[in-house]
Amino acid sequence: MGRKETTNSIILLTTSFIGGVAAGLLLAPKSGARNRAWLTKRVNELTHWVNDQRKSARRLSKKEIHKFHRHVQQGVRQNVPDLYDATEDIELSEQDLNGE
Repeated sequence: MGRKETTNSIILLTTSFIGGVAAGLLLAPKSGARNRAWLTKRVNELTHWVNDQRKSARRLSKKEIHKFHRHVQQGVRQNVPDLYDATEDIELSEQDLNGE
């Protein structure tokens, strides 16, 4: 699915949802004040739920990133030799260092 199709689908979904809520509120048997109180309560619950999900996702992503970083470091240590250890037995004279 292309980006434009996804955007159009989201716009259609949002518009349909808002239209459904508006129609429901207009046709509801309860008074306007009761409907507004009910809607406010549900929006607050949804807001808290979204915030909790966001915090949970942030914690989980930080944990996964830290775990990935640790695995990369371990992989590098295991597969890339320490250059100091690898070159300590190489004998270099003053001429070799000066490029002569």
